[in-house]
Amino acid sequence: MILILVKNELEKVLRRKRTYISFLLIGILIPFVVGAISNGGTTLEKSIYGQLSDSFFFIGSLLNGYLATYIIIAVLINHMPFLSTIIASDIFSGEYSRSTFRMYLTRPISRTKVLASKVIVVLAYTSTLMGFFFLYSLIISISWLGTGELAVFHKGILFLSSDEVIQRFTLAFLISNYVMLTISLLCLLISAISKNSVTPIIITISIVFVGTAITYIPIELFKIINPYLFTGYINSFLRAFHNPIPWSHFGSLFITCTVWSTLFVSLSLFFFNKKDITD
Repeated sequence: MILILVKNELEKVLRRKRTYISFLLIGILIPFVVGAISNGGTTLEKSIYGQLSDSFFFIGSLLNGYLATYIIIAVLINHMPFLSTIIASDIFSGEYSRSTFRMYLTRPISRTKVLASKVIVVLAYTSTLMGFFFLYSLIISISWLGTGELAVFHKGILFLSSDEVIQRFTLAFLISNYVMLTISLLCLLISAISKNSVTPIIITISIVFVGTAITYIPIELFKIINPYLFTGYINSFLRAFHNPIPWSHFGSLFITCTVWSTLFVSLSLFFFNKKDITD
């Protein structure tokens, strides 16, 4: 039964035009950004070298596809919560507004299974979108600028060899995707409560905005609570490029996001079971 429900949810998602908006925006934007990075390469290299150029003589260029991908992800990752919640925002509220729940929830179908199928589809969509974002950025950047060492800022300038860069990007994807899954499940929870598809996105993005502000505002209270908020880990993918890799930080991220995700799914089930589909 659950496989049939997942297939049904997937078909509904694939038929909606909004499903492809995020992929289209990323597909159009990335080449423009890579082109801008390529044209502004000299200025970018000067900002990376900084005062080191006065003391050292550099041969070759640091501007390559890996650096461009790193910059793209670092700049756009804070906008991904909006794109990743497009489907989650409509997964329940869309059904309420179209009254489709009345047709199949009056049959002997468990609401728990219906929720599970929607959760699976939301997680699959978010992971696919994040995978596309990382992989597409990497492919376009490498095709345009080639490969080489990756220079990142960590206790000065850290150079990562081309042999380990792909592993670091894979780790960065896993980290950022896990946080984004939690954000999508938050949006799903709000969608289970709301009958408007726009409201879940607005509330979710507002929560992310407030959480991000808590991360960056240097107040002692915020520093204490920030490790327990999933929003404090949105930019944690940058640590995948540190040396050594801070596995303890990623462990905290995994625990925090898992707890919040479990809470969001549990509350979604509670409100969904309480929902009167005849309204």
